[in-house]
Amino acid sequence: MSANFWYCLLLLTTTPVLISSSAFISTAAPVKIAQLNTDVKINRPPLNMGSQGERVTELQAALKLLGFYSGAVDGTYQQNTVIAVSQFQQAAGLNPTGNVDNITWQKLFPSPSNIISSAPNPVSSFTTVPTQTTKKPPVNTKPPTTRRTTPKNQPNISIQPTPPKQQIPGIQYTPEGWPILRLGMSGAEVIKLQKQLQNLGFLTGTIDGDFGISTERAVKAAQTRYGLEPDGIVGGGTWKVFLKRTSQ
Repeated sequence: MSANFWYCLLLLTTTPVLISSSAFISTAAPVKIAQLNTDVKINRPPLNMGSQGERVTELQAALKLLGFYSGAVDGTYQQNTVIAVSQFQQAAGLNPTGNVDNITWQKLFPSPSNIISSAPNPVSSFTTVPTQTTKKPPVNTKPPTTRRTTPKNQPNISIQPTPPKQQIPGIQYTPEGWPILRLGMSGAEVIKLQKQLQNLGFLTGTIDGDFGISTERAVKAAQTRYGLEPDGIVGGGTWKVFLKRTSQ
């Protein structure tokens, strides 16, 4: 009886120890499995030229987010994807082979902080472009026109009637001393007319003293604008209107 009593007592004392040790093993196992799962997430199949599928799509999306890839996310590993991978590898300090191995995958998906710091240049380039485009339109949308620049020249242009002693033979003059000019004429009086047309903003060519086709067109355009008959002949009435518009 005493031997059986001590045997039963031994069983009762060792059983809880065995149960607790087995429980410790069962609770420790999931921790090791969880650690192994983190390594499995990093591992991805190698990719190269011609690869297709979901992993290629994932690769292209990651490279596009980082600014290295600008093509279509179509799951096809083509030349533009090879170039993007090479650029990323060079920025990450890897050998720029253009092929995606396990190390390249780990550089692409290490942690959010590492992903942002691995491609500083593409991020900065996208942030600087909008600031430049928003500053340029206000400067370029208000260029100075010819009519805005002509008032600056008006004080320097003094167009007066020609005194009788200075009138050129062969040219008819009004009683006020304004020359009557038309197509084919040339000389100092035509230069005076061309300056007046340029002052009004109708003549954009050079002042050469030749009443040619361009000068005639400018005269007709000014006459039409100011309610005169567009005959291309500059007489006393046309001179008065031109001077009146200049003063205004």
